[in-house]
Amino acid sequence: MESTPLLENKDKEDKSKLGNLLKANVVFIVFHLAINIRNPLLTQYLYKRYYDEEFDNSTTFDKTRNQTSKCYVNESDPGYMLQERVQDLTSNCQTILTAIGYSGAVISCMFLGAYSDFLGRRFLFVVPLIGEVLKFWLLTIVIYWNLDLRYLYIGEVFEGITGGYNGVILASYAYTADNTPPKNSRTLGIAVIDFSAYLAAAVSSVVTGFFIKDLGYLYPSITTASLMLLSLILVVVLLPETIDSERRSQYPSPVKAVKNVFGFYFSKGFGPRRKLFWLSLASYFILYFSQRGVNYIEYLFQLNLPFCWGPELIGYFNMAFSLSRQFLGIPVIKLLHLCTSDPGICIITSVIQAGAYVLHGFANTDLMLFMFLVPNGIAAPLLPALRAIMSRTAPAEMQGSLFAGIGLVNIISEGTGITVFNEMYDATVKMLRGFVFFVCAGCQLLAGVIIVVFLCVSRSVDDTDASTVVVVNEEDRKPDPIISQDKPTTEPTT
Repeated sequence: MESTPLLENKDKEDKSKLGNLLKANVVFIVFHLAINIRNPLLTQYLYKRYYDEEFDNSTTFDKTRNQTSKCYVNESDPGYMLQERVQDLTSNCQTILTAIGYSGAVISCMFLGAYSDFLGRRFLFVVPLIGEVLKFWLLTIVIYWNLDLRYLYIGEVFEGITGGYNGVILASYAYTADNTPPKNSRTLGIAVIDFSAYLAAAVSSVVTGFFIKDLGYLYPSITTASLMLLSLILVVVLLPETIDSERRSQYPSPVKAVKNVFGFYFSKGFGPRRKLFWLSLASYFILYFSQRGVNYIEYLFQLNLPFCWGPELIGYFNMAFSLSRQFLGIPVIKLLHLCTSDPGICIITSVIQAGAYVLHGFANTDLMLFMFLVPNGIAAPLLPALRAIMSRTAPAEMQGSLFAGIGLVNIISEGTGITVFNEMYDATVKMLRGFVFFVCAGCQLLAGVIIVVFLCVSRSVDDTDASTVVVVNEEDRKPDPIISQDKPTTEPTT
């Protein structure tokens, strides 16, 4: 017998839990403050360490000469050649760090996401945050004692075991999906996660530049490690659990957990809906692969010819980058929702994003590089809208499993993207520095084409946005049943 009217329950389901979302966004902002101080800090610290080592060890470079420019411009100058080698060493070190951290996170994030549907979202936040705290403090120790850079590999092992950055992002999306109905408000809620990151990046970017210039690398590293510890404390103190205690009392075996993660793409119970998952996943992979791949190239691109930027100007650019996406992204979503659906938003913004990367690739002045920020900010809703499409297509009871799969794509696509684009940049930096951005632009267009196909296929699938529950049992021999969310549902058996 129902203790509350069905209509009242439905009204509650159709409303976002703004209190929970607000608390979660406080955690997101603190977490992203830490991330957005550390990322440029690490790249510039690696660059400086290799720069000092190469120039100090060089027997051909005249160390007594007065070098007044920020970087060498004469290709026959020994300093120019050493500068090119420093770029290669920095890029290679980042590739190794990424490979170590992400190879372990592939497994950990899959199980974290699947089990969070039963053990709770706080569990999903706490485990990866512990790994991030250990990793961030290890960087501080390396900087303080000027240790061998290979000690940083240990921090990446911590991140891999616990899920690290991708585990926290997975938790963020799953928690937001728990607290929003499967409507346009979910698109906005998921977008706010990304825009919270942009706000944190804007606040931290200039601070990091001045920190590095005036105080070196140690104090920014202490600051970012302390912020990461604070985000862990806030999760424990602030965030309420969104998974009820009855579900937390039972959870599936590891085999069933894996089947829940991959069931969206392989279970016959989803019927024609599987095509939608495959198409959206393919588009998401291409977008994330390319965008994250060029993200780390950005710093090397700015540090060297023809820009030769220092930490302050890099900080100003990162602030402008984040603010443009923060202030343009949400209005663009609201505006486009008046005339089109989420797939339409993805198609429009993918074309705009491609144009932005073409402009970036041709940039040879500071003004052109800053001009890139306007179309890039307008295209900010691209990934949030795609995540919302996938979230609405999945059952409400399996959001953790869905985002575990997306987390795997994040890890694999970012890991391969950073590696591929780093190698591509190394191979083309002397020929055409902006080549990687042209490739990235092509990837945006390809993803947009896939979304067009998604839109066509979705019209042949009845009630695409309806929420369903798929029960995946290890013993099943027949296709898994699809049960409407409006009817009583059965939890997965253990």
